[in-house]
Amino acid sequence: MSRSTLAKIIIGTLLALAIGLGLIQHNRDPYFGSTKTSYNFAPSDKTLSAYYKQASELAKKTDSASQASFLAVGDIMLSRNVAGTIQKSDNVNLPFEKMAEILKSTDFNFGNLESPISSTSPIISGHSLIFGAPLAYIKALADNNFKILNLANNHALDQGLKGLDFTISVLDQLKIKHIGAGSNLEQAQAAAVVEANGIKICFIGASYSSINDGGKATNNYVTRIEDTEKLKSSILNLKSKCDFIVTTMHAGTEYTRNPNRAQIKFAHTAIDAGADMVIGHHPHWVQTIEKYNGKYIFYSLGNFIFDQMWSQDTREGLALRINLSKTGSCSPSPLARGDAPSASEGQRGCTDDIQGNHQPAKLESVELIPVIIDNYSTPRPATETESKKILEKIDINDTVLH
Repeated sequence: MSRSTLAKIIIGTLLALAIGLGLIQHNRDPYFGSTKTSYNFAPSDKTLSAYYKQASELAKKTDSASQASFLAVGDIMLSRNVAGTIQKSDNVNLPFEKMAEILKSTDFNFGNLESPISSTSPIISGHSLIFGAPLAYIKALADNNFKILNLANNHALDQGLKGLDFTISVLDQLKIKHIGAGSNLEQAQAAAVVEANGIKICFIGASYSSINDGGKATNNYVTRIEDTEKLKSSILNLKSKCDFIVTTMHAGTEYTRNPNRAQIKFAHTAIDAGADMVIGHHPHWVQTIEKYNGKYIFYSLGNFIFDQMWSQDTREGLALRINLSKTGSCSPSPLARGDAPSASEGQRGCTDDIQGNHQPAKLESVELIPVIIDNYSTPRPATETESKKILEKIDINDTVLH
């Protein structure tokens, strides 16, 4: 190869590199069809060497994935005999003691609050279906890492609208987010977002009923599972804002192992609309698990804190440790902007891809943790033998799902 040919190759390569980096812009004149070449000389802090140094530092910080985990549990009822047992023990933390290590090992916990908060009603033992949890017992939820609760259930209005408003105000004071119920339908249908290590997990809640009438009456305070159009639009709206979308449903036939048609319709609609997982509660039994279009549906997690000691199935529950990860880089891309990334961008822990497109979180695994309720109030991790029996009832052999 001659020296002149080699020189042409080198010059051409350098020109192409300069154009690609935005140092030279090659534009076509709109009037005469000729071309104009302009030269952009960046300030000293945006030189090629400075750019690559900062880009390299940014790449190191964004190559590793962010990770988050949360625990999902079933029905939490802090009224009736549960409240009576706690009162006798003089220990508001009693229901959480045997699960404390697990509850505090995650970034946050989620559950279905089956009992609104009451500031006036006395503790009613026995079999009353009107629930009201003492304020002090609710504070224990915050102390045990519960950062979001579902309120969409058939006991949401057990203390009336005033009780629902009081419950919401207390949860807000405790910085516990809530879904599924509100002083109006717009608030009830609003999603809640919990951010853990830069990963945004969004929750939507709905129920078959807001009072114990089998779902006959409707109102503007609790989101209903029949409103699938609102469900779909809510999920669609969240897709660009959330890294992982969890839809929860309080539905199903009590004391049964398999979901009914309403549960299946709601869950499938949610997944088809873009939800990443569906978590159910209400039947008071652990129900079957379905993998639909690559996404998990947990039709019922059974009881977590409840006083239904009269059968083995109602004493059993299933907790889920959900593990997520997300890898990304800063958005918008420094290359797309034509400048070097700033130091603040490198420290931000960005989660979009290099073109600035939103990237969802990845479900790494779901750990299944069977639980047994003792003494009207206190869940504990099931033994190996007990766990095997609980999972066999729903035809599951593994304790970890991927």
